[in-house]
Amino acid sequence: MKNLKIISVISWFIILQIMIIHPLKGQVLGTELLNGRDKVIVDFNYAYGFILIKVKLKNILPLNFIFDTGAEHVILFKKDIADILRFNYEKRINLIGSDLEREVFALISRNNGISINNCKPVKRDLIILEDDFLNLESMVGEPIDGILGSRFFRGLVIEIDYKKKQLILHNKDKFRLRQPKNYEKINVLVENHKPYFQGAITSSEGDSFSAKLLLDSGSALPFLLFLNTHSSLQLPENVIRGNLGRGLGGDLEGYLGKVKQLKLSDNLYFNNIVTSFQKTDSIATNTIKINRNGLIGNPILSRFHVILDLIDEVVFLKPDKNYNKAFKYDRSGLVLYAFGPSLNQYYIKDIIENSPADEAGFQKGDLIKKVGIFPASFFSLATISTKLQKKEGKKVRFTILRDGKKLRKTVVLRDLIKE
Repeated sequence: MKNLKIISVISWFIILQIMIIHPLKGQVLGTELLNGRDKVIVDFNYAYGFILIKVKLKNILPLNFIFDTGAEHVILFKKDIADILRFNYEKRINLIGSDLEREVFALISRNNGISINNCKPVKRDLIILEDDFLNLESMVGEPIDGILGSRFFRGLVIEIDYKKKQLILHNKDKFRLRQPKNYEKINVLVENHKPYFQGAITSSEGDSFSAKLLLDSGSALPFLLFLNTHSSLQLPENVIRGNLGRGLGGDLEGYLGKVKQLKLSDNLYFNNIVTSFQKTDSIATNTIKINRNGLIGNPILSRFHVILDLIDEVVFLKPDKNYNKAFKYDRSGLVLYAFGPSLNQYYIKDIIENSPADEAGFQKGDLIKKVGIFPASFFSLATISTKLQKKEGKKVRFTILRDGKKLRKTVVLRDLIKE
């Protein structure tokens, strides 16, 4: 096992896994969003593995919210927005940090106006973080202001068309009259408005077992397993060690490796799938029980046309052609963050030890000035990340700024996870 460091795609979903709050009162069915129609279409932006929906609070301020089936509530990351809109706060709550030391607080505000495109404006309760400690914008390179949890759409059938970048919200009664054809039907268990299913896993050592997995549209990780939640769930021999992202108490320790197979059903499966492994003691406390073995996120879900019927506890999946082809992942060892008003300036947040980037002489804090011959500001963070996922042996050239001096560096990509 290699002792390397990596920050994988954001695992911000941990915030909701360790919230200690009582269910919010006064929530109503999401059917009011349809305003009497059979269905409505809501366009979204798919960025860095997140479904981003345009949301207006009090019909004034346009914001970007993540659509998240792994969350229950509506959460606003930035208190200054709530202050500008003069939200009334009912009470202050304490969120337990993953390190059990840092205290993080949030506020509850009731019956605030929320509207999304093509839908009737509704009133919802919000949880507002006092500090935007997750800092998702710098990791994703896109403005992100909050989360739309699944309760927001309660009572609706939700269709996700990743190709057209659309959410189609269906009236449940009308949907029952025209059940989808040519889809794989998977039974799910809905707990606190979140869908879980039993996936079949074969480890790299050949052990097979069933695992309770969350279908999480709010995760940009393809596949995550919580260590020590199953007797057969152990680390593979070849993994990269490091951080999966940020939780309430700071960085969350984990690993990146592979499992031999993940089966969603008898007909839908992934072989040698890149998998994140997280230590349960890095997120759990004495008062919190991890009620699942892991999750599958958007990089897997986006390979299907997805229909979520959480009322009847079923999910329909129609696979794309070559849906189970190998997943791409970073082959450089660079962890880049965005900054600046337009989030189009970049610096090196971290470097995997003994990686191509480490061997090429990159250092933490280096500013990325050029990618190839073009200014770095010409590229989004997602575009640069895609370049760093290309085939082994590909050279990616950078001009960096360090201590006021411009330096040219070349990283030669290679696989970091050995079979």
